[in-house]
Amino acid sequence: MKLPLFHSLGLAALIGVAAVAAHAETVTASEGRMTYDVFEHAIEHVDLAICPAEFDMDKMFCRMTLADDRAHVFVFDLDADQPLLAVKSYDLDEGLPQF
Repeated sequence: MKLPLFHSLGLAALIGVAAVAAHAETVTASEGRMTYDVFEHAIEHVDLAICPAEFDMDKMFCRMTLADDRAHVFVFDLDADQPLLAVKSYDLDEGLPQF
């Protein structure tokens, strides 16, 4: 699947794709939001010690995936049920991003 199509999928479709990719049971998002609990169990990723500079590490944490020659940083809120706040993608032509 090409990245532009991946980004055009709705949240429900993304969760369904993630569940199939991880050979897991279907998971539903609370109130239509992707939470870290869903992400952690459905999507292979690495934990990042720090986030990109524009994100406040006192309020957020980051995880990264690699797909289609790009690094994708997922930013989650530290409060409550840890909802997904942002996704920032980097081209890997020059290697992994440095934060």
